[in-house]
Amino acid sequence: MASLSLSELVFLLFESDSTPLHVSGLMLFRPPVDQPDFATTLHQQMVHAGPVAPPFDRVITSNRFGLPKWRNAEEVELGYHVRLSKLPKPGDNDQLLELAARIHSYCLDRSRPLWELWIIDGLASGEVAIVVKFHHALTDGMRAVQLLERSFAVSEQRGHLVPFWQLGDTISDDNEEEFSSVMSVLQPSFWRRQLKVGFDSARLLAMASAGRLNLIDTPIKLPFSAPRTPFNHLAPGRAKQVTLASLSDARVNRLALLTGAQSDDVILTLCDMSLHRYLQQHNWQESDPLVAMVPLRDHDTGARLHMISVGLVELGGAWIDPLERLAQIQRTHQGIRRQTNRTSLKAYNRYSAVINVLSLMVARFDDQQYLPPAANMLITEVDASHTSLTFQGAELVATYPLSLLMPGQTLNMTLLRYGGQLHFGLVCCRHSLPGFEAFGDYLEQSLDELEATVIGNLSRRLNSLAS
Repeated sequence: MASLSLSELVFLLFESDSTPLHVSGLMLFRPPVDQPDFATTLHQQMVHAGPVAPPFDRVITSNRFGLPKWRNAEEVELGYHVRLSKLPKPGDNDQLLELAARIHSYCLDRSRPLWELWIIDGLASGEVAIVVKFHHALTDGMRAVQLLERSFAVSEQRGHLVPFWQLGDTISDDNEEEFSSVMSVLQPSFWRRQLKVGFDSARLLAMASAGRLNLIDTPIKLPFSAPRTPFNHLAPGRAKQVTLASLSDARVNRLALLTGAQSDDVILTLCDMSLHRYLQQHNWQESDPLVAMVPLRDHDTGARLHMISVGLVELGGAWIDPLERLAQIQRTHQGIRRQTNRTSLKAYNRYSAVINVLSLMVARFDDQQYLPPAANMLITEVDASHTSLTFQGAELVATYPLSLLMPGQTLNMTLLRYGGQLHFGLVCCRHSLPGFEAFGDYLEQSLDELEATVIGNLSRRLNSLAS
């Protein structure tokens, strides 16, 4: 019997029918030309591809105190977890996104292992789509991508199908040690560790409060101080909308090189510009900067920290120059990165985790929305392979991460680098954000505008030097 970690418990306790807490991914494959029945064949292979290794054979039950816990299922019905669907004609992109949104909208059945895989045939392009879905208590998006990539690689090496559920728990999270078990909170050593970092965490909270009062200049953002926007309106129902977008990775990296920024800062700037385009198109005038939740990375290694540890990054205002917006975001984001150096890593990690659990609680129970939002949306990047991948002879053309909507938020933006492209998976509340399918166009327009501004600024500086 595997015990729940504290982060797993958080994602199980705060899930509801209107707020499913799972992550998904949509992958597009180009099958070999001599395999017209690729989807059907793959489905048949998968439903007979047992056994299922832990943790993909685990289901949720309750202990004597009513809290969830893991137990191993006596049998895993692969025919339920692996499904085949065929789009009706014409099999266009809108139909694919509609089906992906429906799959992503409903909660996983807790009486079964918390994952699903859908094979989608009938696309007019001849491609085959696969949608995978994991509960966040089972794995996060980054580890899910690593596991799928390992499945593809092992299948190619062995010459036969090796699905991810046969590989089992091969991906570890080095940052889970501090939160390894619910029972760890009962150990004296746990509280001794908390006392050691508690003072530094309190100092971070004091810095954020002083910054809110304009007493000091600090990148640490106080939670519950973001503006209320359509990205935080609660709407009845759980229907989601999925939008996909792709940008050239080379163009983004070139902008980072020309401006001295990191590519993460350029991406946040493009997202911010596009969000303001959307608000302006829908006659929403917002003067205060938006606030994004961004997963934290180790300042030295670049590795992702704990899955519930995210920083609050203040973006740019509504009507500022693209270069000024980039400079503001770069300054704030770099300041947060500096706080995660080795001397304060655990303190910032703990501060962030506690603040975000509180944010989940407030968003879940503050039905009347008396408090301002902790943040406006979640923007995150999933690390992936930089080499081309194949699966059962089919080329992986594109892959789009689809993440969860945090309680109190109506938008999630997750991106993944693959095949020279930045692939954005955008998930939003269908009722709160009408017309969001145009957001991909806004991203492209924002990239063009930022590129033109940077090149124009460099040209003026060169002309000034020449004269």
